[in-house]
Amino acid sequence: MIGNRDHIPLKPGVYLFKAGNRILYIGKAKVLKKRVDQYFQRKDQQVIKNLLAEADHIEYIVTDDEKDALHLEYNLVHQYKPPFNIRLKDDKSFPMIEVSVGDPFPGVFYTREKKERHFYVGPITDSRKTKELIDIITRLFKLRTCSAKTFSRGIPCLYYYIERCSAPCNGSVGAEEYGLSTADALLFLKGKKNAILKQLQTRMKALADELKFEEAGKLKEDIQLIGSFKIESYISSIIAGNREYDVIVLHHQQESETMVILFSVMDGRIKKKDFFNFDWVGTDSGEILRDFMVGFYETHNIPHEILVRTLPAEHESLEQMFSQMAGRRVVIKLPLKGNKRKTMDLAVKNMKVYLNKNKFNQVGLQLQEALGLSRFPQRIEGFDISHFSEQDRVGAAVVFIGGTADKKKYRSYIIKKASAGDTEALKEVLERRFKKVEIYPDLLLIDGGKPQLGAALEIKEKLGITSDIIALAKKEERVYLPGGMSVLFPEDSPERFLLQNIRDEVHRRAVSHHRKRRRIRILKK
Repeated sequence: MIGNRDHIPLKPGVYLFKAGNRILYIGKAKVLKKRVDQYFQRKDQQVIKNLLAEADHIEYIVTDDEKDALHLEYNLVHQYKPPFNIRLKDDKSFPMIEVSVGDPFPGVFYTREKKERHFYVGPITDSRKTKELIDIITRLFKLRTCSAKTFSRGIPCLYYYIERCSAPCNGSVGAEEYGLSTADALLFLKGKKNAILKQLQTRMKALADELKFEEAGKLKEDIQLIGSFKIESYISSIIAGNREYDVIVLHHQQESETMVILFSVMDGRIKKKDFFNFDWVGTDSGEILRDFMVGFYETHNIPHEILVRTLPAEHESLEQMFSQMAGRRVVIKLPLKGNKRKTMDLAVKNMKVYLNKNKFNQVGLQLQEALGLSRFPQRIEGFDISHFSEQDRVGAAVVFIGGTADKKKYRSYIIKKASAGDTEALKEVLERRFKKVEIYPDLLLIDGGKPQLGAALEIKEKLGITSDIIALAKKEERVYLPGGMSVLFPEDSPERFLLQNIRDEVHRRAVSHHRKRRRIRILKK
């Protein structure tokens, strides 16, 4: 248990919650004592409660100012990786091309981590392009791609036989010649291709003079490939200039997980969308956003601009730190207009969609309990009939999965055999829908009241449908259940809103189909 805290000074710096020698959490503060005291004022928050229960003392490091504290915090978190600091569940960095120039016979590899003494190209935001680039290197320069263990066996692999590796493992190529190929590959990856093109053109001409036309033809293909190649189309930090930016949207509520959506935009197009969720020791959104950005850009490409809805804490110090890390100016700002604002709005929309999906789990459980359903209503199908004086009768089915409409699975039906009446038409639609189905939806929602529910239950028994069935009547928005029971949800309840949304959607679908059929019939007269 943490003892007296009076020794903590009223100065800027970094504080460390520890259990013995183990660091649990690292934070920074403008005033150390005030910041640490806040944890004990908010100890009802579960994450903080867990931290205080595990920690037995607090250490601190005083700095000259808050800016230095931010840099020190970053370095310490990077070094010790404390469990209570933000550890992103998706902690993948962008891939890179690695040329192991420190090896006697360098290889070319796909990697996400840097090692000392090796050469790297990247980060590259598209893993497919990374592998494509390695393929080009092996074709042009025949560098090895095998591991050190495989190389040490001294046995050529398939790449040698398909002319993608020169097999230095068994001495098929000497160290000097292989070194020249490696040097050419490095020039190529640096975008300096003119010298290589001249060498290849000279060699192609010599082969043609020796009447080795097949080999000359292969070289011609390589020359064309190199001539059309642009390293800028692979590397984000070169391609983008001011057109490269990230958009970050954060959602945080006390006593719940924090969520972040991040769009990476390059050359005017969204190249990548990432979603993160995590717990955080604290409640201030500005500090959460700052710590997320520090953790994320520790292992990811830092763009020229980072766009946010609200500025993170110490955003000017963050800009300076990111600029030093990237070796160029990095700006954190709010998008006010144009395409950048549209991208922000799109990210916000995606966050709302995710939140709605997340909320559905709770709504679905409440529906299951209130309606006495036999299973969780993950997939709900809605049904309705539409006609005008028994003419142009049609039926419609809509599908909602996880509370979200799946419009690709919508279906429309023309009533063919049923006698007059909505219930008979509904029976035909349900029978046609489920006659050959092996897996049934969790819940069927019928637009109507007791008669429509009775018709649906008749088909359920006839076909052996395992789905739960309910009906929703427009007059009171009352939900009718098998056995004569009914439920009326509160007007502003999410359960009522979900069921109304499905009922209104299938009604709209049925009416639209009916009107279309009616127009066709009238035009034919």
